[in-house]
Amino acid sequence: MTPIRRVLAVAHDNSGSRLLFENVSKAFPEIEFGLAITEGLYYRKTALQSVMKLVRESSIIFCAVRAFDLFLYKMGRDTLANKVKRDGLFSFRTRDINDAQSVASAREFAPDLILSLYTMHIYRAEFIAIAPLGGIGTHPSIFPDYRGLEVFFWAMVNNEPTIGVSVFKTEVKVDSGKVLNEAVLPLAPKQPMNSVYRMITEKAADLLIKSIREIGSDSVTYRIPEGEGRYFPMPTREAVWKFIRLGKRFF
Repeated sequence: MTPIRRVLAVAHDNSGSRLLFENVSKAFPEIEFGLAITEGLYYRKTALQSVMKLVRESSIIFCAVRAFDLFLYKMGRDTLANKVKRDGLFSFRTRDINDAQSVASAREFAPDLILSLYTMHIYRAEFIAIAPLGGIGTHPSIFPDYRGLEVFFWAMVNNEPTIGVSVFKTEVKVDSGKVLNEAVLPLAPKQPMNSVYRMITEKAADLLIKSIREIGSDSVTYRIPEGEGRYFPMPTREAVWKFIRLGKRFF
């Protein structure tokens, strides 16, 4: 058994990451948690480059909905940044989790495990190797299907009767790691998207807690996903209009 004394969480400062961090850290009072707060929407892109990419490839309506959710979260003041100040947690901010300063800061904290919480930064091997136990993350699907971005939206627009949540080992290749734990949840036809997001995030927290308890033990087991599954991009204009025509709701 490998004792876990320090965990470095890598997260965007948003409502989903905040819920995950709060639930997981409360479950392990004996573990010291640190935070790497990632900035910028897309990995290694400036705010302007991210906005231009969204305008070209995604739906303005969907982006506005997610921006409104982020605005409400920031207005509530119960953010990860405020938690860091209030609780005196080890933390650093980064626009590139793999740059020299971020790697040095992570090494200074010396985590036993890296926890990936709803960030779009992509980890290189050097960063993952900082922690003896490597890293684990969560994704709202049963791998390998529904890889990609905002896939809870795509599950809704595809009228799926269920949605999955997976906790997996972090690898250099995105959405490809061995699965530690997973769960399937029912999707109600009239369930609004913000309710789906909350539901899968709460289940993801439960699975992360279970995985942390198991990963340091000698009895941990993994499922290796087979095949490529389906990949989904940011919600397109056509998909959002279909979502609306189907009578689906964001809130």
